[in-house]
Amino acid sequence: TVLSSGPFYLAILERLFARHDLELTDDDRRVCLGLPARKFFADRLPPELHSAAYEYLVEQSIIDLPHIPLFDGIPELLESLRGRGCRVALWTSRDKLSTEALLNLRGIHDQFDLKVTYDCVTRHKPDPEGLRHIAAKFGCETRDLVMVGDHDVDVQAALAAGSLPIRANWHGLTPGFICPSGSKTFETLDDFLAQLK
Repeated sequence: TVLSSGPFYLAILERLFARHDLELTDDDRRVCLGLPARKFFADRLPPELHSAAYEYLVEQSIIDLPHIPLFDGIPELLESLRGRGCRVALWTSRDKLSTEALLNLRGIHDQFDLKVTYDCVTRHKPDPEGLRHIAAKFGCETRDLVMVGDHDVDVQAALAAGSLPIRANWHGLTPGFICPSGSKTFETLDDFLAQLK
């Protein structure tokens, strides 16, 4: 939603699966972007490959870190929200170490009042634990939160928490997508910024 990491992640998975003569299916590509890597590997790979696969993912992700760009308009979006007095949290299935590194590299680390990563919760998307954690830290109800996410599990978590889901489709991986939950979908970040204004 904030960083264009999807193509890098998919490229790593393509190489990983090819190394083990496995096929990364279209369904795998759709599902993997919304799950923690360990969960995806547990669901899709033989048990004897789990540890090596995760090590390979971490190794390759470190190489990719300096090359993962922000989506155009994200700094302006964050500044606009904070300028309106909104509190802004980040909830990601990525681990804390790489999340912090990415946000620092792209100069937006301090634009978030709170960061909830894979390491901060025991139940992951689509479970709404992350949103409950954010609401507790912000001293509000989950119904007061707006969840902007780029995957089904983000929308499902928001609906389960009673938060307002907004589907971000500006990653370009699913053009013309219509969210099955009926939540508002934005194809471009410009459209989303215009709606906010």
